[in-house]
Amino acid sequence: MNTDQPVPDAGRLGPNIILALVCVPIFIGALDLTVISAVLPALMTDLGIPAQTGLNDAAWMVSGYLLAYTISMTFMGRVSDMWGRQRVLLLGLAIFMLGSAWVALAPGWPAQLVQWLLRRTLHLRPDAGFLALYVLIAGRVVQAFGAGALVPVSMALIGDVFPARKRAVPLGIIGGVDTAGWVLGHLYGGVMVQYFPWPVLFWLNVPLAGAALLLLARWLPAGRPQPAGMRFDWGGALLVSLMLVALNLALNTGADPDAGSQVAGMAAALSPGWLLITAGALLMFLLVEWRSAQPLLNLGAFRMRAFSAATALNLLLGFCLMVGLVSVPLYINTVTTIMQRLEPQRAALLTGYLLSAFTLPMALAAIGGGWVAQRAGNRAAALLGCALGAAGLLAMSRWQVQHSAAIHALFTQGLGGLAGRVELQQGAAFVAGSLLLAGSGLGLTLAPITTTVVDAVPEGERGSASALVIIMRLIGMSVSVSAMTTFGLERSRALLLAGTAGIALTDFAAQVQVLVNSTTQVIDEMAIIAALVCALGLLCALALQQQPVPGASE
Repeated sequence: MNTDQPVPDAGRLGPNIILALVCVPIFIGALDLTVISAVLPALMTDLGIPAQTGLNDAAWMVSGYLLAYTISMTFMGRVSDMWGRQRVLLLGLAIFMLGSAWVALAPGWPAQLVQWLLRRTLHLRPDAGFLALYVLIAGRVVQAFGAGALVPVSMALIGDVFPARKRAVPLGIIGGVDTAGWVLGHLYGGVMVQYFPWPVLFWLNVPLAGAALLLLARWLPAGRPQPAGMRFDWGGALLVSLMLVALNLALNTGADPDAGSQVAGMAAALSPGWLLITAGALLMFLLVEWRSAQPLLNLGAFRMRAFSAATALNLLLGFCLMVGLVSVPLYINTVTTIMQRLEPQRAALLTGYLLSAFTLPMALAAIGGGWVAQRAGNRAAALLGCALGAAGLLAMSRWQVQHSAAIHALFTQGLGGLAGRVELQQGAAFVAGSLLLAGSGLGLTLAPITTTVVDAVPEGERGSASALVIIMRLIGMSVSVSAMTTFGLERSRALLLAGTAGIALTDFAAQVQVLVNSTTQVIDEMAIIAALVCALGLLCALALQQQPVPGASE
């Protein structure tokens, strides 16, 4: 089949207008993925929840959203293959609007209604603040179920309306918009909460998502009718959801090996059990999918070398991405330890600036990666991205304490106060430059990975294949958080024990120096591990198709 022929039933608008339309809900959904972290302190204060006892529960506003977001992707992409892209996008936006209103209203009558029901039926009198928090978490889960459909369905839609040789750039734009949304969520939330109560952020979602819904309902093509006899694979959907829930619980419970905490000890003891459930659910899922006539995920696609390589590369990319996101806050905490004059608020702002040096280039490079892939091929773009990413991560492993001093000097004194101190400016530039290089490299791989996966499957499977792209990246990020947290804690403990041996407890300056050196060394070693993982991605990149798949269906 000629992959450059016009796509039938592409709708009343051109492909570029359709791309612009779907970018709106993608950005809104991605923004809410991280906006909650910025408003969490104000929210807990408003609900009267102490940080010492309620932070673990409040954290489910983030992890619960992410888990529901991932589960929604697993089957909503496939649902769009059956019902049509427009219907599922509209359904996702409607659910997202409902969840946003729920979150904004949660401390009011929804929490009061639940409290009344608990008193009348179970004769329970739960704490009002924590009850409102749990109702709010439920609203976040509803939000996530709607938002989880937006990215994979939009990717599949782009695969439908763009010919194979022109998909890389629009898919890169979707990747860039999605990345920009969750990158800017922290900043957006932090700025808004300075001027408005936190519920306003969620109320704003309603008219924004509503406008996007009306635009998509009016202009987006309805798509082809559902093929006769097509059925949804409920067994596969339930098994993959169980696998993701168990994996999330296993990684979260196993990532906090605090021997002094009884709760943490019990959680760590449960981690192997959750891992067994994860492995069992995965095995059953593979068996069910292999025998199903209409599987949730066509396992036959993994016989194609390029498809399997792109999936594996995305997993590695997620691992490296999270190392970059975790290293910066840890590094700035080291700065605040050695530089007592740096206030916590300024440290948080500095963390945001440095994270922007990592994430904003990533969002822009996602678009550039599509441009490179469209002209030089997916393989060339992915190889370039992995090479730059590995180089940037390797440069991050060379961060030293003097670079911390450089950042502090630039931030507190400004350029005017550093006249003649060129070495400090060079150190700060090195830290920011390594982040920029790593972020740009990782961003360059987004478009070629997505294009390879979308091109490798027929139209009726693009929804589920596009969901797989995001899911594998999120799994890689989750594994990275768990593995690097465990490694960092154990390695820091060992280095501290070795470094403080023979140092008097009264020698405070020497104790602090050992703490700083050990933390810096752990950060360096984490970056080296990520650089090796990114270099391993070069092998996966070599297996990608250099040009679009010849028989790709339109």
